[in-house]
Amino acid sequence: MFNTSKNDMDFFEADHSGITHDPHPHSSTKPGDRVFYLMHKATVDCLAGSHLTIAAQKFQLALKRRIGNVPVHDEWVEMGDLYGFLRPIISGATIEAMCGAQFLERFPHFVDNFWNFNSSMPRLLQGWPRWIMPRAWRSRDRCIAIMKEWRKTSNMESFDGNAMIPRRWQYFSKMENLSEDGVACSDLGILWGMNSNSMPATFWLLWHMMADPSLLARATTEANDCRLTPKDEILAFDTTRLCNKPLLQSSYAETLRKYVAVYIIRKPIHEGAQVLNYTLPKDQMMVISSAMAHMDKRNWNVGTANEHPVESFWPDRFLTDRETAASAPADDAVHRAHWESDTRPSAPPRTASSRLSPGPKFSLNGYSGAWIPFGGGIHQCPGRHWVKLQMLLSLAMINDAFEIKLLGGGQDVGVDTAKYGLGALQPSERVRFMIKRKAVTV
Repeated sequence: MFNTSKNDMDFFEADHSGITHDPHPHSSTKPGDRVFYLMHKATVDCLAGSHLTIAAQKFQLALKRRIGNVPVHDEWVEMGDLYGFLRPIISGATIEAMCGAQFLERFPHFVDNFWNFNSSMPRLLQGWPRWIMPRAWRSRDRCIAIMKEWRKTSNMESFDGNAMIPRRWQYFSKMENLSEDGVACSDLGILWGMNSNSMPATFWLLWHMMADPSLLARATTEANDCRLTPKDEILAFDTTRLCNKPLLQSSYAETLRKYVAVYIIRKPIHEGAQVLNYTLPKDQMMVISSAMAHMDKRNWNVGTANEHPVESFWPDRFLTDRETAASAPADDAVHRAHWESDTRPSAPPRTASSRLSPGPKFSLNGYSGAWIPFGGGIHQCPGRHWVKLQMLLSLAMINDAFEIKLLGGGQDVGVDTAKYGLGALQPSERVRFMIKRKAVTV
C-alpha cells in the first residue's frame, strides 16, 4: 500500500511479540523492536483522555478556520460535488490537528497528492505497475518524500501537533533495522488511517442528514444543546457532550454499519487457535467481513414489521426506549438489562433516578460481534474515539455554518465498491447541491 521496501517489510514481519504490554512468551523480538506494540501504544495513549481532548480542540479550531475561509456568502450558490467540497475542509483540519499548523503551510500540495494516491489504492494493492498508472505512483512518491522531509526538518520544541507523532518517532529512532524510508511509509500510513475511512463516513452522515429535513432538525437540536457559552469566542461546541447525544451517536453508528466494509484478518503465529467449533492451524489466515455481519438481518432491530430493513439507513436503529419494547437492539431481555445497568467501561455510576430517566438512549448492547466497523478485541482500531469525534464535530460545525440543499430530487447515491474490504466506501457519483452561509456561524 505504501511502497514499503522488502527490508523494512521483513523487519515488520519479524515482530511476533503481539501488541499487549507483555510480549508473547514464545517471541524473541527485542523490546525496542516491538514495532506493533509500540505503534499501538502511541496511538492508544495519545488518542484518548487528555490527549484526545487537546486533539479535539485543535481539530475544532482548524475546522472553524477552514469553514470561515470557504468563499460562500449569504446567497445561494450551486456546486457540483458535495464530497469534493467537504474533503479538503475536513481532511485539512484533521492533518493540522495531527501534524501541527505548520505542516500544510510547508507542504501545501500534500492533501491533493494524498487523495490522488488514495483513489488508486485498490489497484496499487493489486500490484499495478508504474507505467500503467504513473499519476498514482507519483502522488504516493510525493507523499512519502514529504513525510521523510517533514521528520528530518521538524523542530520538536515548536511541534504543535498530536503527541502521537513525536512519540512514534522516538520509538522508531531506536529501531536500527528500520530505514528512514520505512518510517516515512509508516507515517503516511497513520495519516491514511486518520483520513481515508473517516472522510467518506462523514460524507454519508452529512448526506443523510441533508436528505432528511426532519432528521437534520432533530440532530441540530442535540448539537445546539452542546454549544459553549457565547463569551467563549474560540471553541463552538463541547465535544464530550456532543459525542454522548443519543441521536447523534445512533446516526454515527448506523453510518458505519451501512457503509463500512472491512476485512478483519487474524493469523495465529505461535500456535493454533480455536474459533467456535473450528481449529485454525498455526500460520493460517482467517478473514472476517464486517459487511456480512452488518447486513445480517438476524442481528438487527428492523422495526416491528420489517419497515427498517438492514439495507436502509435508519438513524434510530441504535436507540432504545424503555417505553417501546420494539426499539430493543437485539431482544427484549438485553433491552431491559440495559436500562438496569449501563455496562460501558466509561459509564459513570448510575442512580435509581437516572436509570429510570425517560427518553431514548444510545446502546450497542446486544450487538457484540455484529457491529464491528473497527474490528474487535485488543486489535480493534485504536483511533475509533477520534473517528467518532471527527464525524460528529464535522456535522455540527458544517451544519452550523451553512445551509445546504441537495439537488437531483433526493434520490439515493450510489456506493463505490472499489475499496470494499479496506474500510468506509466512497460515493460512486457526484452529488450536486446548493449552499449559502447562515447569518450566524461558528
